[in-house]
Amino acid sequence: MVAFTQKNLNPLGKKTGDCVIRALSVALNEDYYKVYDELYRLSVKSGYMVNDKRAIEKLLLSYGFIKHKQPIKKTGRKYLVGEIDSLTKENVVVISCAHHLTACVGGSIYDTWDCRGKCISNFYTLN
Repeated sequence: MVAFTQKNLNPLGKKTGDCVIRALSVALNEDYYKVYDELYRLSVKSGYMVNDKRAIEKLLLSYGFIKHKQPIKKTGRKYLVGEIDSLTKENVVVISCAHHLTACVGGSIYDTWDCRGKCISNFYTLN
C-alpha cells in the first residue's frame, strides 16, 4: 500500500472544495495559482467548470498524461486508492475517486486527508 503524506497546497491553508487544483498542483509540480488559472482559462474556452472531469482530463492530456479506465480485480472488486502501486509503477499518478481527485507522487498520496480507502474510478499516468 502507498504511503500518505498530509499536505494542503491551498496558499491560504483553507480546507475547501479545491481538491482538483491541489491534486493537479502536486502531479504537475506547478504553483497552485498557475493550475487554477489554466483550469479557469480552459473552463472559459470549453464551457466546463474547473472541477468538471472533462476539463480536468483535457488539462492532464495536454501535459502528456494517459487515462486508464477503472481497474477491477479478478474477484470483481474495485481497487482502492491505496493500492495504486499494484496497478502502475509510474512515479506520478492522478487518481479519480467518488467526489474527489488526488495525486500519488513517488509512492505517496499527497492530500489534506487520507483517501487511500476510497475506490479508484479511473487514473492518469504521465507518459
